[in-house]
Amino acid sequence: MQDDRFRGLIALQAGVRDAGANLTAIMQAIVSEYSVMPQANGIVVELRDTDQVYYAAASGTSENLVGLRLPVNGSLSGLCILSGRPLSCEDSETDPRVNRAACRRVNLRSMIVVPIPHAGETVGVLKYYSADPAAFTDEDMMLAHLLVGPIAVGFSSVAESDAHRITDELRRLIEMKQDFVARVTHELRTPLTAITGALGLVTSGAGGILPPQAENIVGIAARNAGRMKRLVDDLLTFETVSAGPLEFDLQPVDVSSALRETVEDNQAYASQHTVDIRLDAPDDDPLWVVADAHRLTQCVTNLLSNAIKFSPQNAEVRVKVAEVGEEVRIEISDQGPGVSPLFRDRLFQPFAQDSSVAPAISTPSTGLGLAITKSMIDQMGGSVSLSDIPESGATFVIALPRQHRQPELGLGS
Repeated sequence: MQDDRFRGLIALQAGVRDAGANLTAIMQAIVSEYSVMPQANGIVVELRDTDQVYYAAASGTSENLVGLRLPVNGSLSGLCILSGRPLSCEDSETDPRVNRAACRRVNLRSMIVVPIPHAGETVGVLKYYSADPAAFTDEDMMLAHLLVGPIAVGFSSVAESDAHRITDELRRLIEMKQDFVARVTHELRTPLTAITGALGLVTSGAGGILPPQAENIVGIAARNAGRMKRLVDDLLTFETVSAGPLEFDLQPVDVSSALRETVEDNQAYASQHTVDIRLDAPDDDPLWVVADAHRLTQCVTNLLSNAIKFSPQNAEVRVKVAEVGEEVRIEISDQGPGVSPLFRDRLFQPFAQDSSVAPAISTPSTGLGLAITKSMIDQMGGSVSLSDIPESGATFVIALPRQHRQPELGLGS
């Protein structure tokens, strides 16, 4: 190791020692010492706050960005937090995992990002970046790992009373956010239901025949009101799921029969997107599971609507149900762009959206459908996953335990 970097480590050690148990001072001491990484033109400590990361300390070209908040699934730092693995970027101009415009604003071409561990979790990252491509080596990555240590110790040194206070404040904030979302979505749902109902009556001709131009305008309004209502319904369902275990009316369900009804209910939506739905289900061999029929239909509808949205015009969405071992498996396949490999780890997280394929669709989404589906299927004793079969599009699989004969009624919740 070069003498200057060694002296920088000594100076950094002294700065951390002088900071004592003050976590803010420790982070500031680390981002202020460039002699240990002289090729860097910026050093940042980013910490996680629920579904966001924020700049807790920064220097160089990011110095004025302290306090900046970003979605945890929207950057290389967030990916490092979610995976718990150190990551590097050789060139931001060619790396699809980074926000190229944001990198250009701070003159960032290459970087290394190291996770900060605390209490068995990754609470943040230490990031070094440079204006030059491929500016960091394996030795630099090992050095960054050493520099993470004082930050982790700083977290552990926070007084227990402060930790309890922070936890209580965070809990209150989360409760306030949940209450706010619940109130707003409930207040929106009633007028939206009235609006969509009224527009539906107008488009059906209940108020008389409309001129062609007016019919087109009313049709646009009806479609967008319907989209808003679906978004509000998703938020309400997610808040209900997040609040704790749902109540399920578990009863015997013939999956084949349930799928026929669900496919029929979604035919109109598929027609709007000029997509065909093909169902492959046995007619003479009922496949029984114990489930909440309404919740199961909701889950299949979520996957089916996603498949339709991401399918090109005149494509086919395939729905198949079959017995595989001791399970009944429902497969929903589309011919869309598929799921990018970098997004697979975040696929079922709330509000997660694959930025590489999102521009391909025009229908707005909350990114909650898959998270809701997974939570419900898990609570019914099943699983939902993305198939690893290498083919175009995406195939999602719901698996539930098979009942070899029709169960007795009255299982309850």
